[in-house]
Amino acid sequence: MIMKSFQTIFVSDDGRVRAGWRLLLQLALSVLFLIPLQLAASQFGGRNMQIIAGGMAITLAIWTVGAMLDKRPLRDFGLAIDAVWWRECLVGFIMATVVMSLIVLVQWLAGWIDFTGFGWNRSSDRRFLLMLAGYVVTMAFVGFYEELWTRGYQLKNIAEGTFSGKNRNIAGMIAIAITSLAFGFLHMGNPGATIFSTVVIIMAGVMLAIPFVITGRLGLSVGIHFGWNVIQGAVYGLPVSGIRFRQSLLQFEILGPELWTGSRFGPEGGLLGVAGILLLAAFSIGWLSWRGCRIAVSEKLVSPPSSGVY
Repeated sequence: MIMKSFQTIFVSDDGRVRAGWRLLLQLALSVLFLIPLQLAASQFGGRNMQIIAGGMAITLAIWTVGAMLDKRPLRDFGLAIDAVWWRECLVGFIMATVVMSLIVLVQWLAGWIDFTGFGWNRSSDRRFLLMLAGYVVTMAFVGFYEELWTRGYQLKNIAEGTFSGKNRNIAGMIAIAITSLAFGFLHMGNPGATIFSTVVIIMAGVMLAIPFVITGRLGLSVGIHFGWNVIQGAVYGLPVSGIRFRQSLLQFEILGPELWTGSRFGPEGGLLGVAGILLLAAFSIGWLSWRGCRIAVSEKLVSPPSSGVY
C-alpha cells in the first residue's frame, strides 16, 4: 500500500514522472547546466554571451528532461520546425515590427520622444556593426529560449498536469495564467520595473501564449517575441523591459509621461505597451482564424508523447 501511494505521488498512469516533478527537475537541471556555461561565457564575452549561455542551459535542460522524463522529442514542445513554422515566425516578426513602429509613431506625434541621432555616431562603423549584430543575435536567442521554456515546456506540462481528460480549454487557461504570472514575476528585477510594468508583462505572456495553445507551434510566438525586442531595442533604441541598447540604428530620448511611455522601462511599462499587446493578440487571432485554425486549445497541448528523437 505504501509503495503504491509513493508511486501515485511521483508516477502518472502512463508510467511517466508526473508533470509537476518534471517542471521542478527541469529548473534544477537548468541551474546545474547554467553554472559552467556562465563561467565559460564570462571568459569570452560580456552580457550578451552570458544571456546566450543562459539560453543554452535552459534549452539543454529541456532537451534532457524532455527525453528522459517527458518521453517527448523537442518537436512536441512547439519545435516541429517546417515551412509552416518558419512562415508563422516571419508573420510574427512582421506583426511586431508594425505594432512597435506604431507605438513609436504615436510617441513622435505626441512629442513624447525626441530624435537625437544615429547609432553609428557613437562609435566607429566597424564597432557599431559588430555590436548591432551581437545584439540582434542575442535577441534571437532570447525570443527562442524564453518561448521554448515558458510556453513550450512549462505551459505544456502545466496543461498536461491539470487536464482531467474532459475539457482541455480549462487546462489551457490554467496553464496560460500560471506561466504568464511567472513570466511577469521574472521581469520584476529588471531596471525601472514597477507593479504596472509587471502587469503589462503578464499580459504579454498571455498574448504570446495564444498562438501556441491554438496551433501547438511556437513559430508565431517566437517571431513576435524576437520582433518586438529587436525592433524596439536595435532599431528605435527604446528600453526593452528596462534594458537599453545604446548602439541602436536610431537614437531617441523619452520625454513623455511614464504612464504612457513606460519611461526607462520602455513601452512594456506604459499604456502604449498595453495597446500594442492587445493589438498583437488581435492580429494573431485574426491571422490564425484566416489560416483556418480553430480558435481553441489545440489537442496537441495535451496529447500523448509522439515518437522520435527530434
